[in-house]
Amino acid sequence: MRRSILVLVVVLMGINTFAQDSNAPSKSSWGGVNDRKGQWYAYWGYNRDYYGKSDIHFTGPGYDFKLIGARAEDMNAEWDPKIYLNWKKMSIPQFNARIGYHVTDRFILSVGWDHMKYHLINYQSVILDGYIDPTKYNPNVLNNPTGYFNNATIAYSPAFMDFHHSNGFNFVRVAAEYRTPLWVNKNGKGGLFMWSSASTGIMLPWTDFTFYGERWLNWLHVAGMGVSVSSGFRAEVGKHFFAQIGAQYGYAFMPNIILQDGGKPRAKQTIEFFERSWAIGTYIGRGK
Repeated sequence: MRRSILVLVVVLMGINTFAQDSNAPSKSSWGGVNDRKGQWYAYWGYNRDYYGKSDIHFTGPGYDFKLIGARAEDMNAEWDPKIYLNWKKMSIPQFNARIGYHVTDRFILSVGWDHMKYHLINYQSVILDGYIDPTKYNPNVLNNPTGYFNNATIAYSPAFMDFHHSNGFNFVRVAAEYRTPLWVNKNGKGGLFMWSSASTGIMLPWTDFTFYGERWLNWLHVAGMGVSVSSGFRAEVGKHFFAQIGAQYGYAFMPNIILQDGGKPRAKQTIEFFERSWAIGTYIGRGK
């Protein structure tokens, strides 16, 4: 996955550079849709997410072990207008919310919240390295995962553990964005733009952890930080409306994942992620 994502990012950035140097219309032909300096924007949308394999280190009462090469998936909500079109429930699916300010017509500073979800896939083979106290935890489960393990292959199942950031795998980030015109219609009231950005921010997971049948549903907490690059296309109509699609690639470094709310048990992991998204939004203000 890493190689294909890196190729995608390089290609998108290459297109962006080419557009700036070769395809951008002259300023006299840009018209109103490019006159954004001083305006704010806001958007709301939804995402799907894909994750690289991760090593996760768990420490707690009677255990200190790593799961090596664990695979994960997102937790996308099926389309239901009663959820997606109900403002009281719009935050249930994996969503993106963002506001930004046009410092210039092309350069934007923004802040937003990417609400992703992360769930270890059940019934996968993983490598277990470390210790689980057999006097504290029931050994009568699949592959008997108690005692000392030295890179042993086990079957990960709900009888052993269920680990997910389901409410969710939240990335609250600030971004520096650059917006490039690709096409503007003759009257300047509509156009297609490409945007690229670099982001950094904090990771705020809400972790759901079940271990040998005992469950802890923890609260939002700062578990670490993340970095990412993004790119996409935005169709703009008139002074205020736009719709966009985008892709984001990044890493989340989380050394302080709470496993038991208010307790000392913790997990550590680094997550490689790729997000694709769509959104609708509005420009706010008259600009300068």
